[in-house]
Amino acid sequence: MSRRDAAKIAAIIALFLLIIPLLQSFFFRYTTDGNIRVDKEVKADFLPKSEKKIILLFFGYYGCGDICTPFLENLSLIYDSKEFLPYQKTVDFYFVNLNPRVKKHEPQDFANYFHKNFKGIYLSQEEIMHIDRNFGLYHAVSLQDKNEITHTDNLYLLERVGEKVVLREYYLNKIFE
Repeated sequence: MSRRDAAKIAAIIALFLLIIPLLQSFFFRYTTDGNIRVDKEVKADFLPKSEKKIILLFFGYYGCGDICTPFLENLSLIYDSKEFLPYQKTVDFYFVNLNPRVKKHEPQDFANYFHKNFKGIYLSQEEIMHIDRNFGLYHAVSLQDKNEITHTDNLYLLERVGEKVVLREYYLNKIFE
C-alpha cells in the first residue's frame, strides 16, 4: 500500500470518528421520546444547598434570545400549571449561566424575569470548563460575536441522594414541540 493510500484511509477514519458524535446526536434526537436516562452521580459543587430533593437544571447565558428565552418562557408556563403545582415545593429550578463575562447578579435577574422561583447561577470560566464533561454539555463562543454562545438546549433532571447529586436523565428541547 502506498503512502498516499494510507493517508486517504487515515483521513477517512478520522472523518468517520469526528462524524460519529454528530450522527449520534441526530439519532438520539429523533428516535427517543425526548429524554435520555443516565443515572450517574455527578459533581455539582456549583449548586447551592437546598432541602428540595429534585433539581431541574438548564444551561444557557444571560441575554440569550433564540434558545434560552423561549425555553424559559415555556418552562415558566409549565411551572405555573395546575399539574405542576403539587411539585413546586419539592423541585428547584436553576438557570446556569455559561458566559463568565456578565455581572454576577445578572444570571439571577435573568432567571427571575421568567419566574420569581427560578434561580440563576453565575459561574467563572474555570467552573464552566469543569462542568461540561459531567453533563455532556456543548457550548462555544460565537466567532462572529463574543457575546453570543452556541449551546445545548437540554433540561437536566437531577436528584439529591444524601450528600450526592445524581443525574437521572436529560430532556432534549423537543419536549416543547
